Parts: sequence; structure tokens; C-alpha cells
Amino acid sequence: MDNFPVVAQADASLPNYPQENTPLMRLNTDSESPPKEKVGSDFDSRMMQRCLELARRALGRTSPNPLVGAVIVKDGEIVGEGFHPRAGEPHAEVFALKAAGVRAEGATIYVSLEPCNHHGRTPPCSEALIKAGLAKVIVGMV
Repeated sequence: MDNFPVVAQADASLPNYPQENTPLMRLNTDSESPPKEKVGSDFDSRMMQRCLELARRALGRTSPNPLVGAVIVKDGEIVGEGFHPRAGEPHAEVFALKAAGVRAEGATIYVSLEPCNHHGRTPPCSEALIKAGLAKVIVGMV
């Protein structure tokens, strides 16, 4: 394995974004430096920013729950979005899954907060994501 850090290119655009992560390029550094990896890409940052924009739509209505937004992307296209509107109602991931429908299978979901994995007033979002067949979950905050 090379000792070159891997850095995501920041030239991905929404319409042309491939299903996989942004193509990677290698940077040559001195061999004394440990390998480093930059996590994420410009596209990932934009999708997470969209999650935050969606979450803000419920500002002042979700207490005691946090503000959460979710975006589902397939082949570089947003196919579903959602946010948690108020406590006791479905979470952001569920609304995004409903909007995406069958297009969620094999897609990537961006969520501003890790999906819940417990039964409360709503069922676990983690189970809904697994059932929908999503390929990847990118979380903004754990």
C-alpha cells in the first residue's frame, strides 16, 4: 500500500456526481509523514448543508427532540428529502424515504444526526434505512 494521503477532489457537481464517492487523487508527500485521509468531499458538504437547511424549517417545534434534516441521493441526484417537524412525529429519515420511494434502494442518505436505533414514540430509523436497502449513511453528528 502506498504511503500517500488520499484526498477527495472538490470538483464534484450535483448533476454529474457519480453514485460512488468523488474520484480520489493521490498527493505525493515525504515518506516520513504518516498516511492521512481527508474524509468527505465538496458534494458531501453541500448535501450536509442541505440537511441543516431542512432541519431549520422546524425551528422551535421539535423540543425535546433535536432539529434533524435528511437528504437521499442516487446517481448524483437528490431523490428524497425530509426533516423532523415536531416531537412524536416521524423523523427526518422517514420523510426522506417516503419522498424517495423505490429510488432509495442503493442510494446514499445524508443525515444531520445519527439515525435512532430505539423504539420510542416512533420506530427506529435505522431499521427503516436497512429495510429500504440504502447503500450508505453519511452522518453529520453522532
